[in-house]
Order: sequence, then C-alpha cells, then structure tokens
Amino acid sequence: MSVATVRAPHPVLAAWAALRATGAPRGALVTLVGADGGASKILGTQLALAEDGRAFGSVTIGGCADGRAVTAAKHALRSGARELLTLPLAEADARALGLGCAGDVELLVEPAALDANDPVVLALEAAAVSLGNGIRAALVTPLDGATGRLLVREDGSSVGTLGTPERDIAAAARITQQLCGMSMDSGIQAWDGERWFVQLLAPAPTVLVVGATDVAAALCVLAAPLAWHTVLIDARDDVLQATRFATASEREGAMPDELVAERLRARVDAVVVLAHDYKVEVPVLRLALRSTTPYIGMLASRKRAAAVRALLADDGVSADALARLCSPIGLQIGAQGPTEIAVSILAEVIAIWRALPVVARGP
Repeated sequence: MSVATVRAPHPVLAAWAALRATGAPRGALVTLVGADGGASKILGTQLALAEDGRAFGSVTIGGCADGRAVTAAKHALRSGARELLTLPLAEADARALGLGCAGDVELLVEPAALDANDPVVLALEAAAVSLGNGIRAALVTPLDGATGRLLVREDGSSVGTLGTPERDIAAAARITQQLCGMSMDSGIQAWDGERWFVQLLAPAPTVLVVGATDVAAALCVLAAPLAWHTVLIDARDDVLQATRFATASEREGAMPDELVAERLRARVDAVVVLAHDYKVEVPVLRLALRSTTPYIGMLASRKRAAAVRALLADDGVSADALARLCSPIGLQIGAQGPTEIAVSILAEVIAIWRALPVVARGP
C-alpha cells in the first residue's frame, strides 16, 4: 500500500506557486537578493502580489520591510516597471528582519505577466519540476536593467532566457561549472561588468520515518513547511490510512527493512526509527548504519538504546558505525509529548546535517 499526498512547494517557490494558483493573468514578484548581516530569510525568498491585492509570502520575518515590499509590488503592477530597491534599515527594522545589526536589504521588484511563454514563468515552472525530480539547479536573474530568467540544471540544460542566445549559453556554462563544483551559494555575482542574482535550488531532503506513531505524525506535520520529503514506513496498512499521517509525503505499507533497503539505493538524508520494536529496529538500523546516510536516529531510553547497540554489535556492525546512531534521539531540550519530541528530532537532524556539535550519547 502506498498513499501519496500532495507535497508542499519548496519554500523559495511557495509564494510563486500561490500566485499561479490564483489564475490571475498578472501579478508582481519581490525577491530578496541581498542583505547585510545574517538574514533569517533565505536569499531568493519571494513575496508575490496578485492583481486583486492578495499577498503571498514575505521577504522578512516581519516588520516594516514587508510593508515596503508590498507597496513596491503595487507600484510595479501599475507601472509595469522593474526595479532594484535598496532599503536602509534602522536598528528596529534590522531586528524585525532578523539581521544582527542595521544595514541594507536589496529587493528585486518586477511585474509578472503570467503567460506560459514568459521567460520568468518558464524558468520558475521548470525550477519546480527540477526540485520535484531531485535535480539540483540554479536560477539566474539579471539585476542591471535587463529582464528575463534562466534555470540551469546540473547537466547544463537550461529553460528560459536572459535576452539573447549568447547570454544564455555563457550563463549556462558558468553556472554548470559551479553546480558541478558543489561549492555554490546563493547570492549576487558579477560577470563581465554586470550583476546577476544566482539562486541555488537544492532538492528537498528525503527522510525515512520508520513506525507510524504519534511522534511520527507530529514529525511529518513539522517537516512539511520545511519542504522535507518524508516517507512514512509501517507494515500496518490500516494504521497508515489514518488522517493524522496525511502530511507525510509518502506512506508505504511494507516490511520496513525491505523498503528501507530499496530506498537506500537512492539518496536518503535521514533515517528516523520510531517503531519501538526490536524486530523492526535492528534490521533497519543494520542497513542504515552501513549506508552513507548522514543522520540515523532511534527513539529509545538509554537502557534500551544500549541493548539495541549490543544486538547490532553482535551482528557485526562496527563500533564506528554504531557511533553514528543518535539514540536517545533528539536534542536534549527536556521534550515532553509527541510534538516536543518531534521538534527535538528535527533540530538534531539539522544540527547533524550542518556538522554542528551535539551532546554525545551512548550506553
């Protein structure tokens, strides 16, 4: 049994997706292309404005900068003009934006004719498809007067245009080299006397959640706005049908070790074992700990975690591999109840992905 659910769009495309869903022929987009300090919003995050005045998304975490962004979007809708705004922020504004101190925020404001042949539409739609297919790509946007948008995929193919074939070819070659180098970050780049905003689009992380439990339900709910692809695995078909698991990207009814073995042949970013059943835990962990999956965690007390480690060691799993197992699972925040435990798990997954230190565990 497999019950597929509708996945939320990638966070940086959420405002665009909402604008497209209105069916309006026109709109406006405001894109965060630069910020001094450490902004809490990802560069490339958008605010979208529909013709009827509805706004979707934000370029800040609150404060007057978003109000200015909406005003600028309304002006772009009326005038049809595209502009790059630099907003100086006072201390209060900077705190609202999530910056460490006052500085400047750069916003690209542009009208969007939601025509299927518009290069902005073509590139953004292709971006959504690429992310859905697990393909890394980058969006290239000219900032100095020219219009257009170009999506460049890892294989060098592109969708959209920056105005001329020559510009498209040159940009695609440059971005492909950066994508293949795996060291690319989103931000403003200068090429041949022009400024370009280059936005890296990485596929949503895949998280295997083994065991349809209350904690699993909470984890899938909290992972949805992060655009993580959660695969909930449990042998009990009837339990998986419950509506509380509807936010899982996929629900798979099968023997967990068999399905985990199949999934581990592709990229998996985390395996979270919540089954609390030796017959499920040991076979799944045996497979996961021999893989290159960055995060592997199991819900258990310290005593139970030590018992599972002992069983795995007897089964030939090395000490180095066992050291990768996060159990008891989650950052130590005093979590109580399924939702708080899910929060602690998600926080630990992020910390491991970003190579941040976490409290050592063990028997």
